[in-house]
Amino acid sequence: MRRMATLLLVALVAVGAGACSTASEPTGTPAYTITRTWSNGMEEQGLVYADGRIVMTHGEHTERVTIPADQMAELAAAAAQEIPAGANSDDPIVGVAIGDAAPIRPAGLTEGSLPELLNRLLDSHTLHP
Repeated sequence: MRRMATLLLVALVAVGAGACSTASEPTGTPAYTITRTWSNGMEEQGLVYADGRIVMTHGEHTERVTIPADQMAELAAAAAQEIPAGANSDDPIVGVAIGDAAPIRPAGLTEGSLPELLNRLLDSHTLHP
C-alpha cells in the first residue's frame, strides 16, 4: 500500500511538472525582438510576446520572465516612435524588430527608445530596475 501511494505521488508530481512547463511557453510571433552581438562573439536575444512573456538567451543560458501590462504599454508607445540608428562600431551592436518585420540593425540606444527599453529588459528583466 505504501509503495502504491509513493508511485501515485511520483506520477502526480511528474504530470504537474509537465503541465507547468508547457503552459509557460509563449507561442506565435513575438511583438518585439532584440538581438545584441558583442565584440567578443557573445550573442544575446530577447523575444517579447504580446502577453508580456519574454524568452531571453544570453549565450547558452535561457531565462523566462513576464512583465506587467503597464510595461508592455511603455514598449508599445516606444514602438510607435522612430527607431534611432546605431553604428557598426557600437559594442554591442543591437538589432530590433517589431512583429515579423525585418530587424533594424544597428539600432541606437537613445533614452526612451524601443531599442533602449528592450536593452534594459535584457539587462534588468524589467523596465524599472
